[in-house]
Amino acid sequence: MLGELRSMSLALLGARNVFSAMQNALVLSKNSRISLRKGVHQSLNDFHWIAHDISTRPTQIAESVPLHPSALGLHDVSGLGSGGVDFPSDTLKSRKGVAPLQPILYRVPWPKEVISQLITDKIPNGTITNSELELAGGLLHLQATVQSYNVRERTIDNKTDNLATMLWQRKGSASTDKAPAHLLRLHGIHQRIHRYVARHD
Repeated sequence: MLGELRSMSLALLGARNVFSAMQNALVLSKNSRISLRKGVHQSLNDFHWIAHDISTRPTQIAESVPLHPSALGLHDVSGLGSGGVDFPSDTLKSRKGVAPLQPILYRVPWPKEVISQLITDKIPNGTITNSELELAGGLLHLQATVQSYNVRERTIDNKTDNLATMLWQRKGSASTDKAPAHLLRLHGIHQRIHRYVARHD
């Protein structure tokens, strides 16, 4: 079933980001039995939602094939927060209250609960890695872009300085049921709702 869904994911915008939990279930399978945990059920529910959504809103070619980017963005995170800059091309329309064709800058502080769980030399037993924060920062960057511009059927180039994050974003999945799987799932849902193509460099 996973292979069938993978083969269809090109035409199902956002679908390639919801495979992590299913891949993890295969990795953890024993004696040809697969444990269908909560994450697997969430992924299957996502496919039900996409199937229903595609019957009312077919996928457009411009949502599936990356073209020359209409927005170029760079983002980074620290232990305190996330921030970035986005440069729009003249093919984008600004949303109400946003100056046309002007770069946008944003900064978002992390909640104290996140900062206190970030793995550092002072907090070696934390539960959040820098790469996971970078993946969350990438999602915040995409949100800043869609809040500022109408990116429907446009390509967004999203740049990061974290190799693990870039590879997770390009692949769209990770063989885990931890934070990267959930963040990638949110990336896919975000992309389907806002109807853009994301490139990650």
